Amino acid sequence: MTTQTTRPGQVPPGSTAPDPSRQAGKKQLRTGLLSAPRRMQLPWAIGGGLTVVATTVGFSTGSGLLSEKSPVLVVAEPLAAGQTITSDVLRTIPVAADAGVGTIDASLASKVVGRTAAVPLTPGTLLNVTDIGKSTFPPAGQAELAVALRAGAYPLDLAAGDRVQVVVPSDSQPATPATNPATVAPAPVPTYAVVTKVGRADGQGEMVADLLMDQNSIQKVASASPTEVSLAVLPPSAGN
Repeated sequence: MTTQTTRPGQVPPGSTAPDPSRQAGKKQLRTGLLSAPRRMQLPWAIGGGLTVVATTVGFSTGSGLLSEKSPVLVVAEPLAAGQTITSDVLRTIPVAADAGVGTIDASLASKVVGRTAAVPLTPGTLLNVTDIGKSTFPPAGQAELAVALRAGAYPLDLAAGDRVQVVVPSDSQPATPATNPATVAPAPVPTYAVVTKVGRADGQGEMVADLLMDQNSIQKVASASPTEVSLAVLPPSAGN
């Protein structure tokens, strides 16, 4: 009996050797199936759908806000307290305002003309129901003072409605020691006012502005020399 020994890698007698090209093809096929990236189209489709829905809802909401605007009366020219309201000082603009704001619908313009302004009104002010009627200006404890201002003592764009600090010599003086060395005299209190009217500057740049102030401030500003008074416009949140 003859025994045949088969070495590693040798094909036993009577068997067929595998085709190398066919084995390589199977390996490439398996590799291709495992490495081919899967395309996840569904999340992108959902995201695109949500974008379209959000855009549609946003447009509908915006259109609704625009459709809720209605024309209201707005002041186009300065009006002093007690002045008669005429048609040429009124304009109409579309505004989306809450019901509690108190604006006046443009259709009521004929009922507004001929009435008096209860308070000073500046251009661009939405006319309010409380702005019309018997003048309640100036408020209790306050009064108006016409102040002469030299060139350079006021901003060139000064306008009615501006809140300003009135600078007088006494405000710029530092606190001084009192008779008792342990105490110090209080620093001057800044003077604040609201501009109610701005006059036209002359050839030298001097002009007169009406200021609304409390009684103490009026006495301090009135006692100062006109050449020593100046105005500085304040931001809306500054001052008292």
